[in-house]
Amino acid sequence: MKDLKGKVALVTGAASGIGQATSLKFAQEQADLVITDLNEDGLNDTAEQIRALGRKVLPIRTDIARREEVEALCNNALEEFGRVDILMNNAGVALYADIIDTDLADWEWMLGINLWGPIYALHFLLPHMVARKSGHIINIASWMGLLGQPANGAYAASKFGIVGLSESLRAELERFGIGVTVVCPGIVQTNIFKAVKVKGFKPEVTKMPGFIGTTPEGAAMKIVHAVKKDKALVLTDFAKIAYAIRRLSPALARQIGRGGVKVFQKSKL
Repeated sequence: MKDLKGKVALVTGAASGIGQATSLKFAQEQADLVITDLNEDGLNDTAEQIRALGRKVLPIRTDIARREEVEALCNNALEEFGRVDILMNNAGVALYADIIDTDLADWEWMLGINLWGPIYALHFLLPHMVARKSGHIINIASWMGLLGQPANGAYAASKFGIVGLSESLRAELERFGIGVTVVCPGIVQTNIFKAVKVKGFKPEVTKMPGFIGTTPEGAAMKIVHAVKKDKALVLTDFAKIAYAIRRLSPALARQIGRGGVKVFQKSKL
């Protein structure tokens, strides 16, 4: 998809962070947008910025963990624009907790948003892309979808799921001319760190120095480039290191996990 002019992109989690930055980048590339988030104020702010760039936008507040709401979102997008060329599954949440402290409600919340949300969107939009033999899917995972870490078991499970889902999708959809990109950021300074749930640890366990990682705008540039070049995988900052370790040294990956346990134990309540 070398030219995004006139394309229609649906972006979840578009009220802030990577979702907002990529939505604006799509608009700068002259695409029109369907955007969604639970944060209605942030969603409307993104919509106003897109309109200021001269593009059409349909903002729809949606809980992507609810199948009926995602179905309505996709139906409204198709009714308004007639098609969706780009689907970006971005909305996500995080939880710091040992697995033993992660109850079933936590698992349902985490997997409902991080994994079932993308599955629902794919279920309702993929048939239209296949019928048109055109489209591109972007799934936002994480470096923890490549290298599982302690105190992040539920999050890692959801993001490993996204990576595996994306790899299978890419293999299946290539014959239809549909591209699939999975994005594994390292640390991106977004609201996910403000909204993260913490169980069994001191609140400061979530604090990250401001100089670590990349910006949402930097990630957005890589994502748009990946769509144009049909890249299978996008890595930012130290996700590149995690990917190399996973591929080249499973023993080192296990050692990092052991070290992580020691670090997180210092923040236990």
